[in-house]
Amino acid sequence: MGIKKTVLKWAAIAGILATTASCTADIDTFGTSDYRVLNEISFEEQDGRPSISANEQRIAVKLSSNKDCSWDSVTIDDLSISSLATFHTVLDSIGSFPKDSTVLDSLARKVSYESKKIKIGSKIEIPENDTLYIVVVSESGIPALWQIAFSKPSESCDTKSDKDSDKEKSSSSAKSESSNKSSSSTGSDSPKSSSSASSSESNKTPDSPASTASSSESSEETHIPADAPKILSLKIASMEATIDSGKIHIHLDTLPFLADLSNLELTELELSEGATCESHKTGETYDFGVGQEIVIKNSDGESITYIVKAGYQIPGSDFNDWNGDDVIPDSLWGNANTLITTTKKYTSGSMTGARIATTALLGKTASGSLYSADFNPNNVGTLSMANSSTWPDGNELIDFGKHFNARPEYAEVKFSYDGSGDSCDIYILLESRDGDKNINRGSDDINKLVASTWYRSTTNDNTGRENPDVVSISDKDENGMRTLRLKFRYGTPLENSPIENSSTFATSLQSSNKSAIDNSLIQGEGNESVTHIRVVFASSADGNHYKGVKNATLIIDDLKLIY
Repeated sequence: MGIKKTVLKWAAIAGILATTASCTADIDTFGTSDYRVLNEISFEEQDGRPSISANEQRIAVKLSSNKDCSWDSVTIDDLSISSLATFHTVLDSIGSFPKDSTVLDSLARKVSYESKKIKIGSKIEIPENDTLYIVVVSESGIPALWQIAFSKPSESCDTKSDKDSDKEKSSSSAKSESSNKSSSSTGSDSPKSSSSASSSESNKTPDSPASTASSSESSEETHIPADAPKILSLKIASMEATIDSGKIHIHLDTLPFLADLSNLELTELELSEGATCESHKTGETYDFGVGQEIVIKNSDGESITYIVKAGYQIPGSDFNDWNGDDVIPDSLWGNANTLITTTKKYTSGSMTGARIATTALLGKTASGSLYSADFNPNNVGTLSMANSSTWPDGNELIDFGKHFNARPEYAEVKFSYDGSGDSCDIYILLESRDGDKNINRGSDDINKLVASTWYRSTTNDNTGRENPDVVSISDKDENGMRTLRLKFRYGTPLENSPIENSSTFATSLQSSNKSAIDNSLIQGEGNESVTHIRVVFASSADGNHYKGVKNATLIIDDLKLIY
């Protein structure tokens, strides 16, 4: 079942926590649904299966050959979307398709679309530029914007004469040229080649986001034309930003921790010859925390819109510095090494990281853990902590979350896992809180989920359960570690995310002990200000309920946030 927020919103308005018996996010709701997920789509005229990138909300469709050498429309053969949601074609012209999830959600709310619902059997006209935009609209009226890029066969039709084939190719070439001209006139922020670039990018999106190849790299390719206007270098607060070749997303990931990202100076902007920028000026300050769209133009009217975002790393997230069995700084990183050590420093080859292992004590399972949290800040006694009847959910002994104000797009961490049938948890939640620490949380303090990304698996290569937030998992490096890349989902988590089977959205505490800590969240819209970050690594995903496999071992190193 999905994550439902209407009941939680009602409780928030009342200023109290609901007291239902549910302890997971699998709770029922009243009112309308916000779900707007596109799970599957296919067309009668396709060749093979469409490539669907759920994280980027892009679909690439290769069309099959036909006798008439014409591809003016397609017919919906199969369509799977969220229950009660509807499917519509967009009426507006769209230039460059945003990468930033916040910008994409904002754009979705602005576009107009056909009132007629698209269903299985519906025929849809293919635009001249071969790129179609559609929206999946939730029962509550919230739209999710998708791009469908069609690619046509390059070979001539067998039933045509060579002369007719040449004529068709000439017509197709003229049509393509017309499409490019049309694309350049859709708005000042639209690059002349935006449609073809988006199509090429979508075609490179892998069938599965969990491929061992670096699917994140291929899915972000834009293939900016060589003669298009470009940003050659850019500095924010005198620090050099990263400009990945062929991509329109520029990011600075290494600002000082808790820097004011809303007031940063653009200190350098070097452009290609003949290019100009009217949207931003050096010496001026901007909010690079939420991201800026910097438009670059040349004298021919071509334009490229770059998305520029900045942020910082969590101190100690390289896990190189330790004080005994505690990661430095221990003001940010905590563990449950109380009765028995389950988390400790790990070295192998050229790496230094953390070894997190599940063990057993007095007949009970104790998951290894490392998190941005304080363990047992209320100083609950050892015998009480060991009593699962008093503490049915061990997470209520922990005060999760540390101060954090940035809005990352991705997270990467090196890891290996040997669970012997157990499952590990690796997740990050971005929160917007009224208060600070949860141990001091008042009845009127509302904590919202702004964004999330979650990995739960029995293996270290993502085989098994679906993890929709996973972009890629690499092959093993020289130290036997794989690099996991996760994409943050702002707003409602993706369907089938492991967060659905967690206590994140619990509406009541499981322990009646007065020292129990309420870490619960209600679902936010995704545009709230970020105030805290919750990072969790656990060798047993259900370890907070004292379930797991002894000696299940998770090793981690080098957590990085990418903006």
